[in-house]
Amino acid sequence: MATKKIYRQGFTIPALAFYTILFIIPVILGFYYSLTNWNAIKLSGEVSKFIGFSNFKKIFTTPELSGIILRTIYFGLITTVFKNIIGFALALLVNKGLKTRHVLRSIYFLPSMLSPLIIGLIFGSLFMTNGFVNQLLISLGLDNIAVPWLTTKSTALGTTMFVEIWRQTGFNMVIYLAGLQLIDAVYYEAASIDGATAWQQLIYITLPRMMPSFAINLLLNLSQGLKAFDIIFVLTGGGPAGSTELINTIVYKEFGKKLYGMSTAYGVIVFFITAIFGLITLKLTNKDNDA
Repeated sequence: MATKKIYRQGFTIPALAFYTILFIIPVILGFYYSLTNWNAIKLSGEVSKFIGFSNFKKIFTTPELSGIILRTIYFGLITTVFKNIIGFALALLVNKGLKTRHVLRSIYFLPSMLSPLIIGLIFGSLFMTNGFVNQLLISLGLDNIAVPWLTTKSTALGTTMFVEIWRQTGFNMVIYLAGLQLIDAVYYEAASIDGATAWQQLIYITLPRMMPSFAINLLLNLSQGLKAFDIIFVLTGGGPAGSTELINTIVYKEFGKKLYGMSTAYGVIVFFITAIFGLITLKLTNKDNDA
């Protein structure tokens, strides 16, 4: 019996080894390098020096750098909220049994399958000064709000958030649709017999049984939002004047300057922010699920 147990556990060794090499060790090294002034530009022998929490102190005491953290949290929270509200609404619509539900599901899901580069090029042309959006606004007599959406400080962040929401909402819809289809129709039939309205069925039957789906989407969306890079980099590159600069875009730029200590410090910060929001989400969804 003991031999069989050892034999079974032996199959986990390769997986644990890969996980340790590809995740655990890089994370530990990341924590260490965030406490150094590792700079590849320096001469040999002076490349890395332990400086404690100096990188973190600089980040949190410099308004411009701490503002990037707040902007990243704002971006992650707002996009997560709208992705889930719209995604859940679309799932309810598609789940109604419409004849076109399969076509609608494919159309809604399509954006999440496209490359961020392609999406960036498409929306970059749509929101440019002479792009389709401004041409439409001008034709409607709304010339006063026809601006270069991605190169104006007041509109750039909101525009990139809109694109991110559009890109990932379809994925949320698929997760919610799968959850809706797992709910037994008997619950709704019994509620209808008892005179429950559609709204009451949604509140007391659908939402409680959708908590696992909410947990999955919230965790994924928060992680995506807090670690957003590709869509921002393609659309604005962090501009104009840093108005769309997020943690991962500044990490990329710091790496480009060979300032590895500072860039890994940002990476550690986004790791902890993601972990904290993830734990809060799990706590809230598990609490509602247990209730």
